[in-house]
Amino acid sequence: MADVNSTRRYVSPLREQSARQTRQAILDAARELFIRQGYVATTIEQIAGRAGVSRPTVFAAAGNKRAILKQLHDIALAGDDQPVPVAERSWYREALREPDPRRSLRLYARNVARVQERYADLHEVLQMAAVADDELGELWQASEDERRTGAGYVIDALLGKGPLKPGLDRDSAVDLLWVFSASDIFRRLVRRRGWTSQRYEQWLAGTFCDQLLPAAPPRP
Repeated sequence: MADVNSTRRYVSPLREQSARQTRQAILDAARELFIRQGYVATTIEQIAGRAGVSRPTVFAAAGNKRAILKQLHDIALAGDDQPVPVAERSWYREALREPDPRRSLRLYARNVARVQERYADLHEVLQMAAVADDELGELWQASEDERRTGAGYVIDALLGKGPLKPGLDRDSAVDLLWVFSASDIFRRLVRRRGWTSQRYEQWLAGTFCDQLLPAAPPRP
């Protein structure tokens, strides 16, 4: 017989929803402040004031300043806070599985453009914060390493579909893909020069194809 005196933890959907909303408000406030004035200059008090909560609530709901930036980093890369790695996302897998090499690179350019729209400004924040915080420096380096690893997945997928551009070896192809998809290129063209994300995506797709694949045969 079950113990009738055993206690059960009551989970209130409304309370959970309120907690999620509070955390989101804190993250939104921190993102705005980090991008506008930088990581170092932003304080927990400012984040709390912007989010309309108390300082202890910030720590309870989202953690310290470093933890908040890490969460913003992960959410911006993935597009949400679900515990699903980017490499397992349907939009990422779609680009790898596409059998046509040019179409595959266009899909990858689409993915890069969408990620950079969310992430490029935070990448700059993280890069600057890495100078003052060793742990964030490790996060920045890990992020760059993971991005190059991801470029390797794309190139390996391309090699399974056909040859690369004559004279281009695998490692050089990975380097090119890694460099062209960097956040600072997006920031220069879109944030500073006023390109639309669509124009950036089209340029990136064309650059990927021109630099990585053999010339397309002339149309009859």
